[in-house]
Amino acid sequence: MNMKKVVCVIICIAITTTLIPILGSATTTQGLPTPPGPAYASAPRYTIPQDTATSTHQVDVTAATMSDVVVSMLEQVDTTTFISYEQNLTSNGPRPTGSASCIAAAAYIYSQFQNFSLSTRYAHWNNGGYSSDNVEATINGTNESSDDIYIICGHYDTVSAGPGADDDTSGTVAVIMAALIMSQYQFEHTIKFVTFSGEEQGLLGSAVYAQQAKQAGWDIIGVLNCDMISYAVTTTDGSNLIVYENTASEWMYTFTNNVNTEYIDFTHLTLHHGGSIWGSDHNSFWDQGYDALFYFEYTETPYYHTSQDTMAHINASYAVKNMCLIFATLAELTGASLKSNPPAAPSLTGPTSGVINVPYSYSVSATDPDGDNVFYFIDWGDGTNSGWFGPYSSGQTASAQKTWSAAGTYTVRAKAKDINGVVGPWSTPLVVIILVDRPPGAPTITGPEKGKPGTPYLFTFTSSDPDEDPVYYFIEWGDNTTSGWVGPYTSGSSAAISHMWNTKGTFTIRAKAKDILNVESDWSTFQVKMPNSLVYEHSTLLAFLEQFFTRHPNAFPVLQQLLGL
Repeated sequence: MNMKKVVCVIICIAITTTLIPILGSATTTQGLPTPPGPAYASAPRYTIPQDTATSTHQVDVTAATMSDVVVSMLEQVDTTTFISYEQNLTSNGPRPTGSASCIAAAAYIYSQFQNFSLSTRYAHWNNGGYSSDNVEATINGTNESSDDIYIICGHYDTVSAGPGADDDTSGTVAVIMAALIMSQYQFEHTIKFVTFSGEEQGLLGSAVYAQQAKQAGWDIIGVLNCDMISYAVTTTDGSNLIVYENTASEWMYTFTNNVNTEYIDFTHLTLHHGGSIWGSDHNSFWDQGYDALFYFEYTETPYYHTSQDTMAHINASYAVKNMCLIFATLAELTGASLKSNPPAAPSLTGPTSGVINVPYSYSVSATDPDGDNVFYFIDWGDGTNSGWFGPYSSGQTASAQKTWSAAGTYTVRAKAKDINGVVGPWSTPLVVIILVDRPPGAPTITGPEKGKPGTPYLFTFTSSDPDEDPVYYFIEWGDNTTSGWVGPYTSGSSAAISHMWNTKGTFTIRAKAKDILNVESDWSTFQVKMPNSLVYEHSTLLAFLEQFFTRHPNAFPVLQQLLGL
C-alpha cells in the first residue's frame, strides 16, 4: 500500500469516526419506526439550529434515586382514570383545529385543570390562517430563587377522519393525569401542563407558544412531549418505548433512562434511543433552542389519522406504564415533595331552614396542624359556591352569606386549604330546607266593645304563622294613633295591648301581623264605641241638682236627713 492510500484511509477513518456519532444522534436508531408527522404539513416550519440549548445555566445531570414521594404519585396512575378521560375526550368525535368539537375539548381540559385548583389559562394563537387556543395550567415552584420551568405537553386536536384515541388523546390524557396527581404535591421548580391545538396543521399552536416563551425570556429547562403512547398489541409492544431527542437534549434522555431503571417496578419498560425527529410539538421547542424529549409508542398504530383510531385500539395498561416513566421523570427533575399537612375538616354552622330570597349567614372554622393560615370554600348545594376566601388564622371563624332563589333541599358543605394550597377534607354537611315563606293569619281581636273616654281598655291580638315563625303586631286605633310594630310573639300566642280614647265616638281598630321575615298578613277589624263622657255626665248632674234645689229649697234638708248628713 503506497503512502497516498495510507493517507486516504486515515482521512476516511477520521471522517467516519467524527460523523457517525453526529449522524447517530440526529437520526432514528436503525430498525425503529419513524413517527408520523402532522397530517396536513410535510416539513418543519422553522430551521433554527436545534442542537443549541438556551437555558441560562448548565443542568446538573445526576442519576435519579428512588423517592417515596414519587412512588406515591405513581401508585395513583391507573387504567380506570386513563380510560375515563379518554372516553370523555373522544366522545367529542374528531377534533380538527377550529371546529366546535375542538373548542369543546379545550373547555373540558380547562375545566379539569381548574378542578385541580391550578392556575389555568387559554393561550390564544393565530398562525397559518388558523385561530385556536392552547390550554395551560401551572404549579409554581417553591424555590423563590429558581426561574426554571419544566413542561409536559400533548396535542388535543385530531385529524378530521377520526377521534384520535391514540393520536393524541393518549398524550392529552397523560397531561391531564399529570396535573391531577401533581396538584397534590409541591415542587422546587415550576411545572406547566400544556395541551396544544394546531399540531396536525404543522405544530401551529406549539410554535406560537414556544416562540412567545422565548420572547418572554422563559427559562424552560426541559419539555416532555407525549404523542401516541397507548398502542400495543403484543408483549414486545407493551414492554418497549421509543424516546426521541436532539443532541442538546441528550442529557434528558440519559436522565429519563436512569429514572426508568429506578422505577422499573412501575414502568416495566426498555427504552430505545430514537434520535432526532421533527414531527410533533417537541420540535417547536427545539426550534427555539429549548431541550425536549418526545415519547412515542414502540410499534406505531396502523390506525393513526383514520376513523379507526378509536378506544377499541388503545392499550390502557401500556399507556399507564409510559405515564409512570414520564411522570417520574418530571417529578425527579422538578424536585417533588409532600405538601404541608392539610387543615382539618371545618366545623360548619348556620340555619338549616329558611325561605327564598332571604340572606342567611353561615360560620366556618378549621384548624391547621402546621399552624398555617387557611382559606375557606363553601359549596351551597345549588351549583354555586363561595369561592376561596381568606386567609384566616388557624382556628379563626369566618362567615359567608347565602340567599337561595328557589325552594328546595340543599346540602351545604365546606372545606379549607392552607396557604400552601393543601386542601383538607369536606365538613359534615348541613341539610338546609328552603321554602316559599307564607304570611301569618289576620289577627283575631278581643276586648270591650264600648267604654268611656279617658279610661284605658285592654285588647288581645292573636295570629298564627303557618311556618311557625314568631310574629309582630301593628294596630291602628282609629283615632289617628298606632302601636307601631310590637313583638315578636310566639306563633299562636296573644299580645295584650291597652289603649285609651279621649273623645266619644265609634272607633274602628285595625290590626295586622307580620312574621320575622317581614311577610305581612291581611288586616282584621274591631269596632269600639265610646258613648259617654265622665266629665259631661258630672257637670250635667250638678246643673240638674242646682236647678232642682233652686225650685224646691225645702227638699235640700230632707235630702241631707236621708243621707245622714
